[in-house]
Amino acid sequence: MLVKRYEPFNDIRKSFDLVNAIINTIGEQTTAEQPVVDFRPKVNTRETEDAYHIEVELPGVKKKDVDISVDGNVLTISGERNVRDEVKDEDYHKVESRYGVFSRSFTLPEKVDIENIEAEFVNGVLEIAIPKLKVDNSSKKIEIK
Repeated sequence: MLVKRYEPFNDIRKSFDLVNAIINTIGEQTTAEQPVVDFRPKVNTRETEDAYHIEVELPGVKKKDVDISVDGNVLTISGERNVRDEVKDEDYHKVESRYGVFSRSFTLPEKVDIENIEAEFVNGVLEIAIPKLKVDNSSKKIEIK
């Protein structure tokens, strides 16, 4: 016989989660002009000696449905993950896949080369390389004229 420890606060936590989910949906409008954001891609960031890298997991998203822009020092990745075409032969009982528009923004450090940002989309993963500006740390004596 399996004995499970009773946790009285788990039910209370679940109730708060449900209330928070309901509160978060109040005021959201689902119009054709402004669809609800339901898909939030996972992002990994890393830094190398020469660049900053952002990897965005976009399974099921086509390259043409993704936009990358830089405005000032903010890099924005946006796009849409479209719902699969309806298959008449299959009858889904549960769908956990998320679809919809998405947008992720990142504040860039001051010393990056915005003109040479590169992006590559391979196997559902978007990798953006943001090169660092070369800073000359060598010392030099300045002659006074």
